[in-house]
Amino acid sequence: MFFRKVTSKSNGKEYTYLKLIENYREGNKVKQRVIANLGSLEKLTPDKVNGLITGLSKICGLPNHPNKFEAQKTLRYGEVLAIHKVWELLGVEPVINKVAGLEDDDIVNVSLLVELMAINQIIQPQHKEAISDWYHSLYMPALEGMEILPHHFYRALDIVAEYKEELEEKVYANLRKLMHINTNMAFCRLTTGTIEPAPREELNLSSYGKYVLGESEELQRINFGLLVSGDGVPLGHSILREIAEEWEYRNILDYLKNSFDIDKCIFVGDRSVLDNPGLEVLVAQGYDYIIGRKHMTELERDLIAGELNTYQKGFHQVDEGLWFKEIRNEDAKRYMLCYNPGAAEQTHVLLRERLDAIENELKEIQKTVGEKRFLKAKNIPLLKDSHFRKYFDWRYSESTQELAYRRREDLIVRESGLAGSFLLETNNEFLQAVEIVKAYTSLTIMGESFREIKNFEPWQNILYAELKISANLFICVLGFMMEKLMERMINQAGLNLDVRQAINLLEDIKVAINQLDDHEIKSVSSLSPVQENILTALGLFKDQRVI
Repeated sequence: MFFRKVTSKSNGKEYTYLKLIENYREGNKVKQRVIANLGSLEKLTPDKVNGLITGLSKICGLPNHPNKFEAQKTLRYGEVLAIHKVWELLGVEPVINKVAGLEDDDIVNVSLLVELMAINQIIQPQHKEAISDWYHSLYMPALEGMEILPHHFYRALDIVAEYKEELEEKVYANLRKLMHINTNMAFCRLTTGTIEPAPREELNLSSYGKYVLGESEELQRINFGLLVSGDGVPLGHSILREIAEEWEYRNILDYLKNSFDIDKCIFVGDRSVLDNPGLEVLVAQGYDYIIGRKHMTELERDLIAGELNTYQKGFHQVDEGLWFKEIRNEDAKRYMLCYNPGAAEQTHVLLRERLDAIENELKEIQKTVGEKRFLKAKNIPLLKDSHFRKYFDWRYSESTQELAYRRREDLIVRESGLAGSFLLETNNEFLQAVEIVKAYTSLTIMGESFREIKNFEPWQNILYAELKISANLFICVLGFMMEKLMERMINQAGLNLDVRQAINLLEDIKVAINQLDDHEIKSVSSLSPVQENILTALGLFKDQRVI
């Protein structure tokens, strides 16, 4: 027996009825007859249908179990979908496969693993965990049925490290097809990063190995140059020795010329101390440079303090929070004195609060000493505090147990006068002063994002980590490049959002995976108008979001 819909017309109107039909045999022929007429289909509401099913099950003695629903997991989807779209537009997968000579039937899907690491770099998950565990939180159709183990990521990083320069060159070529890039010049931001340490138990070192290689902390710092186009698009990187020599800078210029067809480069760095051999090589050899200076001579400090006292005169505004004034000196170099009034005020407040807290603690210590309670200087943590040692003169007598102190008001006033300021030095003559200030500040912000280099999978051992740092840096630069492309596409669509705001908004889009009896059901959370606009700006229309 089976059900059949029957449609008939009466007075120009269609009516649909539901009938129960039975097959029967008459001689050698199979015929059909109506067993029951269940009436108009329009009148069969869901409740009536369920009632018929329940009644039939009861009469026939069949168990009537309710559907079993089980919520299983919720996965990241919105930001993953967006990043994957940018990955496809940039054509990274075919680049990796072609450069490394990979085939579709290779056991390790290197391009997928590199994509996962790039997604991790862009999303910046709050909880640090090995990527071989973290990828389970993502919804990507390509991951279904796959089990990815740590050694798969090691293999992917091996390949990236081996072909790093070719990969940078080919990905850059693809990016130029998608967006305009200023190739008249490049910047090389000289910076230092630390690679995330592996958990101590993950490090495969014997006691002898530790003696030879040193503790892990000694190998985590890395000096490198971040290569950036004239308009701030990351191109690649070059690892440098702790004290870089002239040939290393020359190699960077050759690499920019051969791989990106860029002839001119300005090196951007910081003098954290008065003597910095690596930077002095740049200066001595006549390379174009922009150097941020926070450590200055007494004469320079006095000169700058005087300029800042009248910073309204001759200063030009870069943006709401930054002013600058160009100062020419007898040494033919250009100097830009930069000043942030908001940062200066904040520094004043924080310094005063810190000094007041120190003085309150000193009064408590004096009270303790006055009560003749036993106290030794080595047991007073405050006496080791950097602010205390810098801004207070003090004397503690072990024999009399007396503590005397005074604030160094002259130093406090001088330091406060320099708060919120920094000095730029350059030998470049073709950039305007405002361009130099903007380049330095934007590259400094970019460099800060590379202060901690992602360690996507705990290292097999420390030596392995040192050899593969270039691959980790490549992933970081690739992630930044993808962010730049994503942000430009969003802005071109008229959305006033930066890439971080867009990623945060898309994080709310999840895929819920549930079990209904024996069936797996996947559903996507509803989208807000702004989420719709972001995905549409990236070329992800409704039919491309269906799972």
